[in-house]
Amino acid sequence: MLFSMARGQSPPQVEGSQPRLWNGNLIEASKTACSVEVAGAAQKGACPVSVQTTEFALVLPDGRLLKLDEGGNQKAIEALRKSRNGSKAVFDYWKSGKTSKQIRARAMGTLTGDVLNVETIRID
Repeated sequence: MLFSMARGQSPPQVEGSQPRLWNGNLIEASKTACSVEVAGAAQKGACPVSVQTTEFALVLPDGRLLKLDEGGNQKAIEALRKSRNGSKAVFDYWKSGKTSKQIRARAMGTLTGDVLNVETIRID
């Protein structure tokens, strides 16, 4: 099944106790109204990650939004700090107030409803 899917697509999302890999764009989970200066950095009705973000979500290629659990939020902050591309995107947004860069992330975890219980997360 995985070999027949187009590159970049995630397998069908299922809930369960087995951790799996989730790929998508990291966004701010608690903010929904953003200015036009951030068009392209997040899907419509969502905002890009900023230096003040404390609650994150992952937008999957199919458009589904998964909020990170509390521990996952802390792991996302740490992953952003360690990622050259992620740090630069957030810093440039803070400095200019404009961004069109999406922050790609890969998270390993289990899904409970629409909450992703994150074991690990990496910013591409």
